[in-house]
Amino acid sequence: MKKVFFIISHLKAGGSEKVFWILSQYFDKSVFDVYLIVLDSRETIYSRDLPGVKIIDLNSPRASNSIFKLRKLINDEKPYAVFTTGGHINTLLALISLFVKIPMLVGRESNVMDIMTKLGGIKEKFWDMFLGLTYYRFDIAVCQSIEIQKSLANHYNITESKLIVIPNPVLPMDLIKLSDSSKSKKIIIVARLAIEKGIIRFLQVLSRLPKEYTLTIAGEGPQKMMILKEIEHLKLTDRVKLLGVVREIPKLISSHDLLVLPSVTEGFPNVVLESLAVGVPVVAFGVGGIRAMIKPDFNGYIIAQDDLQDFEKCVVKACQKKWDHSAIKADVETRFGVKKIVKQYEALLS
Repeated sequence: MKKVFFIISHLKAGGSEKVFWILSQYFDKSVFDVYLIVLDSRETIYSRDLPGVKIIDLNSPRASNSIFKLRKLINDEKPYAVFTTGGHINTLLALISLFVKIPMLVGRESNVMDIMTKLGGIKEKFWDMFLGLTYYRFDIAVCQSIEIQKSLANHYNITESKLIVIPNPVLPMDLIKLSDSSKSKKIIIVARLAIEKGIIRFLQVLSRLPKEYTLTIAGEGPQKMMILKEIEHLKLTDRVKLLGVVREIPKLISSHDLLVLPSVTEGFPNVVLESLAVGVPVVAFGVGGIRAMIKPDFNGYIIAQDDLQDFEKCVVKACQKKWDHSAIKADVETRFGVKKIVKQYEALLS
């Protein structure tokens, strides 16, 4: 059997980590010997009970401190393929590959790098200098969306033949949004509380909506205090709830009428898949991956970036429309079901 490593930084909330956590479970165990390598396992949200998956904890809170542990592990175990995700870990594995033979090194990119670099500070710009060299060490770079593929090709001058587009998977779910005849309109954002997620600008949209429109925000992040101040400034205290990190995201989404994604940039937002998988429509700016997921008037609306007026109109339109929740759910499971996506990953190793 081919030994396969999936390397992640942690098992806390995180889109990239969740994708590898899912893939490791669904890889064909009759063909692949699957390992999930976790750098920092001090806090966990995702289950560690994964039948057929061997979990190895490196106990390295900082990715840079794990270089020698990873090098030794790869040298001892000799995996056929190593899957890695996230800028710092991708760079780390590219460096390790100079000293240890890895027959197939597959990096996964979750950001539109030219936009993220502009939004970030000195640290992001510093790492950006190394990422171009990083991808030259990979045999394949998996891009979540066409937007990411084009960004990597242009930003780092990487040949597109090395850049393979594979969307994120969605798990089958028993949950589905139930029809609600109440006058209240319940909106939800699930995101890291960071500048690129555009949460503060949506609060401005919410302030112009009728009082029966309420907002739930699930997530933690560096902008939390700024968001709280804006909620108070806009007098939205009684209409907005901040829940922090939530474990059962699909269940939470299913109790709302609409998910909104006011992000400035995304790679391929998992939360949109999770929302559609329980039949809840989505209103989003046209960021990476959205056009592959949203079918206007069927499961949501796509708004031109920065058009807050149109975003407001479409939120109202979406909350007043009668959606076919079952059809929304069936469609996303057909197009992005986990078994379909896993086959595309397995095909990379054929």
